[in-house]
Parts: sequence; C-alpha cells; structure tokens
Amino acid sequence: MSFSPSIAGSSEAVGPSGLLARVRALHSPETYPDPAVDLESIETHFAWVFLVGELAYKLKKPVKNGRLDLRELEARRWSCEEEVRLNRVLAPDVYLGVVPLVCQGDRFRIGGEGVIVDWLVKMRRLPRTLMLDRAIRTGTVAEPALEALGRRLAGFYQTQPHIAFEPEQYICRIAEQIHADRRALLAPELNLHAHCLRAALRATWCAFSQIEPELVQRALENRIVEAHGDLRPEHICLEDPPCVIDSLEFSKDLRTLDPAEELAFLWVECEQEGDERPAKKIFDAYRRASGDPVSERLLDFYRSRRAMVRAKIVAWHLNDPAVMHQAPWAERADGYIKKAERYALRAMGTDPDDDEECGPL
Repeated sequence: MSFSPSIAGSSEAVGPSGLLARVRALHSPETYPDPAVDLESIETHFAWVFLVGELAYKLKKPVKNGRLDLRELEARRWSCEEEVRLNRVLAPDVYLGVVPLVCQGDRFRIGGEGVIVDWLVKMRRLPRTLMLDRAIRTGTVAEPALEALGRRLAGFYQTQPHIAFEPEQYICRIAEQIHADRRALLAPELNLHAHCLRAALRATWCAFSQIEPELVQRALENRIVEAHGDLRPEHICLEDPPCVIDSLEFSKDLRTLDPAEELAFLWVECEQEGDERPAKKIFDAYRRASGDPVSERLLDFYRSRRAMVRAKIVAWHLNDPAVMHQAPWAERADGYIKKAERYALRAMGTDPDDDEECGPL
C-alpha cells in the first residue's frame, strides 16, 4: 500500500480507524455485505477502487490537492454524492449510490450499525475490454458504439446547464488559463525543455490572437456548458448503450467548457493512446446530431489548449515523491508540449518551420 506525502505518517493513515486500517479492511471479503468474489484493488492518485465480483467500490483518499480538499469525512461524503449525481447523467445504471463504511468494535463493514468512518461510491463494474483506451490498444473499437456515443454527447451538451459569458469575459478567461499554464510549466523545478516549451507557448498565444473572433462567436451563441470535465478514453465504455464515467466532480469551474473543447481534449487523448480515428468518429457524429458548426481551426486551437493543460498535469508528477519515479513524466510532458505547438500552428495555417513572433508571452 502506498500513500501520498500528505497522508503517510498522519493520523489519517494510522490508528485503529485510519486510512491504512480502512484500506486493509476493504481488501478483506468479510467487509462486504455480499460474498466477495474475485476481489481486486486499484490505487489511483486520489482514490482506491475495490473490484468485487460485478461491483466496484471507490474509497476517496483524505488528500488536499489544489481545489480538491478531502481531508474531512463530510467532504468525502459530499464528493461521493456529487460524483453519483453528476455521473448518473451519462452512466445512469453504473452509479448505484453512496454507502457508508462503518466500524463495529474492531471490525469494519459496508453498511449496517456502527460508527461511520468513511463513505464509498458503489458502482456496477464495467467490462475492461470495452473501455475505449483498451479497445484502441487492442484494435477492437466498435464503430457503431462511437456513433452512438457522439449522438449521446450531443444530447448531453444540449440539456446540460448553459453558462452565460459575455464575449470579453470568455476571452479573458482563456487568456488567464494560457498565462496560468505558462507560469506552471516554466517553473524551474520542473526542468522542462525550455526552447520547445517557449515555442509552444508562443504558438498557442499566436493562435489565440487569430482565433479570437470565433471564440467571441461561441460566447455569443451561448455554447459554453457545464460539461463532463475529464473526457478521456479510459472513462468511456463502448457497451450498448455507451456510457461515460468519472466526471470531474470537485470543480464546476473546471467542468465549464465549450463542448468543442471537451471533444478536442478527447481527440488529444485518443492520439496519445495511438489512434485519433475514434475521436474523429465521435466528433463527426456529435456535429451531425447537434448541428454545431465547429471549424477545424477552432478545433485545432482547442486541441492545443488541452494538450498544454495535460502537459502541466503530467509535469506536476515530477514534484510528487509518491509517483515521480513511476513513469517518464518529463518525456510525457514534452510530448504533450510538442502536440500543443503542432495544433496551434495548424490553427493558424502556419508551417511548423516558421518562427512567427506574436507578442511577449
């Protein structure tokens, strides 16, 4: 078992009902209300997921990371309930509810009498072979499911709450995001490839300057919605009907997106998995179903933006002792940075060998 530095050695990790004891208990079949078969566990950065037969239980770690603060029991309960509420829109039969983990003397149980020591998201277990990331890697993507997903996402964005932005407000929001990414990625401790990074940042700013009229139009057309927030291949299941899990529950601001930007994010991540064609098919189905006239240059700009965001998130792993040695994070960040520059140059219709200066960014 491993914990982040903010947990290891703290009262949340040790003690009779600390995280260590709770995680150990959830590895035991006796903790579950039904006979636990094929018990497996997966640790993520912010949670433990326990796979028990046809079910899955998610235990959130008591961590604080940026906008995410799950150190208090009540915060974890709220986070579990928000996760269920948000994800039942695109995965209605997957999210079964929120259940308590209780302590009965020296034993832990899911549900029943006792002191509530934590909360779990209870889910239907999804078939791993039908997750889009696995299907891309194995070459088993079912095209009808991609079409169905594109149509489903079109309906989702149409019915989700729309977030009104004045054009100037939307432009300022994107500019602030670009500057925030710049500050984060240029942090000396990350030691990223400075020349490539600055070239990508300059290209992104150039593309932003040129695409501004289209961004203004998106705001005028009230296109910005409360979206999923983390539309990646590993969160998409191509069963019938297809579903999407793991909405970004802890921040409405981060879920506030132009649907074209969210689908551009999926495109970048499919390319990262080795094949962008599934994202194209999903996007084409979305565009047909919604009638949304997204231009290729706007899509390229949004791809550039999301690649830069992913570069930042990946690079942050370099400062986390718990995971810093688990993958070549700097190499991955550099890969996203190169993607961001390529997409930005495409958005401008500029040859990659050009070195156009577009201001002081």
